[in-house]
Amino acid sequence: MAHFLVVYATTEGQTRKIAERVAARLKGAGHSVTLVDAKAAASLELGSFDAAVLAASLHVSRHQPEMLDFIRRQRARLESVPTAFVSVSLSASSQKAEDIDNAREAAEVMFDDLDWEPTRLHLAAGAVRDRQMGFLKRWVIHRILRQKGVEMDPSGEMEFTDWPALDAFIDDFVEETLAAGRGFA
Repeated sequence: MAHFLVVYATTEGQTRKIAERVAARLKGAGHSVTLVDAKAAASLELGSFDAAVLAASLHVSRHQPEMLDFIRRQRARLESVPTAFVSVSLSASSQKAEDIDNAREAAEVMFDDLDWEPTRLHLAAGAVRDRQMGFLKRWVIHRILRQKGVEMDPSGEMEFTDWPALDAFIDDFVEETLAAGRGFA
C-alpha cells in the first residue's frame, strides 16, 4: 500500500470530477489518498506521500495558475516521487491529431517553463457545462465545437472524458511505479 497525493485545479468542475475518480480508483486498489484542491494546497501541510497525481485543465493554452504555483513550491518534493500529470481539455476529445498535438504541446511548454517533468502525462478530455460559463465564453466554446462538427446537447451539458482510458492510465502508472520499486514502502 502506498500513499498518493492527488492535487487538482479546476475552473468549471470537470477536473475535480476527474481527480475524485483518480482518488477513488487508487483507494479501490488499497492505497491511501490525500485529495487536495491546488487553491487550498498553499495553506496545508501536505505530509509525506509516495507518489503524486496532478490534474489541471487547459484554457487558452494555459493551465490554472494555482497548479503552476503548487508545482513551483513543491517541485523538489515532486521530483523525489513518481508523478503523473493529467491535462484536461476539450482538445483532448478531438479526433484531429493537430488538436491532440496542441494539447500535448501546451503541457510540454508548461513543464519547460517550470523546469519540471512528470513521470507520466495523460491528456484527458473535459466537459462543457453552460451553467458554469458566462455568455461570451459559452458562445466561443459552442462556436469551436460547431467548427469541429459537434452540436451542443440542448441540456447545455456535454461530457467528453474517456473514463476507461483514465482508469487504464492510472492503473499503468501505479503498476509501473510498483514494478520500478520507486517511492513505495
